Amino acid sequence: MRKLHSLLLAAFIVSLVAAIVFIPSRANSSGPVKKSVPAASMPDSIHKIIEKCCMDCHAEGGNGMAESHVNFSKWDSYKPEKQADKANSICKVLTKESMPPKGYKKSHPDAIPTRNEVNAICKWAGSLNK
Repeated sequence: MRKLHSLLLAAFIVSLVAAIVFIPSRANSSGPVKKSVPAASMPDSIHKIIEKCCMDCHAEGGNGMAESHVNFSKWDSYKPEKQADKANSICKVLTKESMPPKGYKKSHPDAIPTRNEVNAICKWAGSLNK
């Protein structure tokens, strides 16, 4: 009985991880989803990087878990302090290369930010603290 519970738990965890990794790619293929960040809330150059690397998961219609951490569709509704905190967190995860996730990188290699793009995000994040 204990072995059955362990197997069921393992199957559930594998299913959950697979859903987190693969749901964003299906969301993109099902048609256009409203994913926008108001132009006034971040520079256009940063918006382009965020759009390329983050918004498949971190915007309306993306991955629910990812949206719970940061939702760029709601970015403009965040208070400036929250925007600064989120931007600094984004800088940290991009610098550590823990975002985008490994599975997403494999299926979307064009979504991997370049070193220059990461530096631009971090510079922008630092400017929000002032």
